[in-house]
Amino acid sequence: MPATRPDVIVFDVVQTLASLEAVRTRLTAVGQPGSLLEPWFSRLTRDGMALTLAGSYAPFLDVAASALAVETGGALGQEQLDEVLAGFGELEPQPDAAAAITAATDAGLRVFALSNGSAESTAGFLDRAGLTDRVEQVLSIDQVRAWKPAPQVYRLACDAAGLPPERLALVAVHSWDVHGARRAGMSTGWCPRFEQVPAPAFDAADVVADSLDGVVRELVALPAP
Repeated sequence: MPATRPDVIVFDVVQTLASLEAVRTRLTAVGQPGSLLEPWFSRLTRDGMALTLAGSYAPFLDVAASALAVETGGALGQEQLDEVLAGFGELEPQPDAAAAITAATDAGLRVFALSNGSAESTAGFLDRAGLTDRVEQVLSIDQVRAWKPAPQVYRLACDAAGLPPERLALVAVHSWDVHGARRAGMSTGWCPRFEQVPAPAFDAADVVADSLDGVVRELVALPAP
């Protein structure tokens, strides 16, 4: 079924709306290379998904600490691990985050944030970014105890909106997140900030643009249902 103009835009948070540079800075402060951020984040995301596939669950910071211990070969003590993880409470917005959310609200669309992180950390990020008043709901995987792209995470957003999935659209920079949302029946928009090309193994996004606000404008321009 062709995608139509959504009523709700659901934004992924980490790496989509929020930059991880604060975490990179903390990595270097404990003597680790800044380049460790990317493989560490990939491992923690993979490990969260693996827990869900195995029928178990651990929250974001627990999985992040576990993955960092592995990536550093156990070189960091608990104090250093905690210092690095504190960076997730300092995330700042991507350059196009505010423009993307404004594009959605200016078009009369509702805006949700849906994160693998906690609702508390996401709310803190939105507050620091000055975006709180434009985001109707903050949703976390903690509420369903499963990591994206498990279908129950996207159903959480649909239930919160009180709408069928085809009336919601996910905006993300990860192909696997787009795939999960599409499989759950949502429309999707992808921005190539993190991945230069979409992963061919996954379902393609309904719209693609070089910026988050461009993605939102493309979703707004879809035909009415």
